[in-house]
Amino acid sequence: MVIAQVVHVRNQTARTFYIKAGDTLYSNVKVAGESCAEGVLHATPGFDEDTEGLVIPWETVTRYGLEIRQEGSDEVLRCVLGPKEGDADGTAEWLQFRSDDWTPLKPDKWRSLGRRHYLGTVGKAVDMFLIFREVPFEGSSLVNLTHFDHASQCVPPNVVLLNVFDLVSAAAIPNAILNNTLYNTFGAFHTAVEVYREEWAFYRTPAEGCTGVVRSPKPKEHPVHVFRQSVVMGTTHLKDWEVRYLIASKLKPKWMGTSYQLLRRNCIHFCDDFLLCLGVRGVPSWIKGLHETGATVFQLPWPLSTLFGGRQQAAIADELEQEKAPPRKANSSNSIESDENEMKISHEPSVIIEATGLERRIRPKRGTAEGVQEEQEDQDGLEA
Repeated sequence: MVIAQVVHVRNQTARTFYIKAGDTLYSNVKVAGESCAEGVLHATPGFDEDTEGLVIPWETVTRYGLEIRQEGSDEVLRCVLGPKEGDADGTAEWLQFRSDDWTPLKPDKWRSLGRRHYLGTVGKAVDMFLIFREVPFEGSSLVNLTHFDHASQCVPPNVVLLNVFDLVSAAAIPNAILNNTLYNTFGAFHTAVEVYREEWAFYRTPAEGCTGVVRSPKPKEHPVHVFRQSVVMGTTHLKDWEVRYLIASKLKPKWMGTSYQLLRRNCIHFCDDFLLCLGVRGVPSWIKGLHETGATVFQLPWPLSTLFGGRQQAAIADELEQEKAPPRKANSSNSIESDENEMKISHEPSVIIEATGLERRIRPKRGTAEGVQEEQEDQDGLEA
């Protein structure tokens, strides 16, 4: 079973390369969402794009592997995955280079992608960057120009990663069977968002008034959950300090630890909200499918939902509806005065960040002293 896919191709040479997923199952190669003609990607000099459909299959289930050719040359490089002869324990999966007749090339450049799963037949997905660059004194053969790196090690700091963990170690095998580069269905996962080299997740807390949003001591590591893969979600236009303000002023108050619910308000729902605030894609359906299905199956009809834990769920729903409602606009000085009497003014510094497209601005949060002062100034301008 294939376990690796190329999500980005970068050509730092003056040569042109042709890349093709040789097997029929992986013929739909895309660049920036557009399909490539005849399933062949043309990497011209300076090429630097996200890709889909370029998979590196396991050597025992492929006839061609991932084919790489160079313009003006008959040389063919085949990339496959499999065990390496002489490996100490024999359980690692290696990204290998082979010639057109499948002769092993440059074993010292082969990369270990982690431990194989059950009987070596199922593997987790690994995202890779394919980079063409010239290395001094190594020659110009195709294998010397081709380099693979883990996607998480190559992305800029403002690229947002969704780190996916198997919920427990026992879930690794069924998750791998149900989710790979052939198909994605659903599984039992824990997720966290990594941006600017910091990883944030949502957990249950027993104490009232404590936020459930926590920064991980070390990204991609957890004492219980088993790291599976990182999914590139896009690039945020927020700066690093703006992301921290977003978390402190909006996400932490919203996602309290006592509001955690296993099926309806968990780490995956938090990540979906966080990704939306960062202006990138939401959590893929294969990650949240199991929780959504469970929430639908175990939803209690009224009035049983009121008797069995429905009050907390209803309160959360009301809170979300209030956030979606458009803010009231002050039409007169009398309305501003009434707002001042109704609102509990806080003098603590509080800001929220609004990001729409490429436009960003920071404004005082509604309900604070700064916010009321700003509304008063706007109203005075209208009356003038």
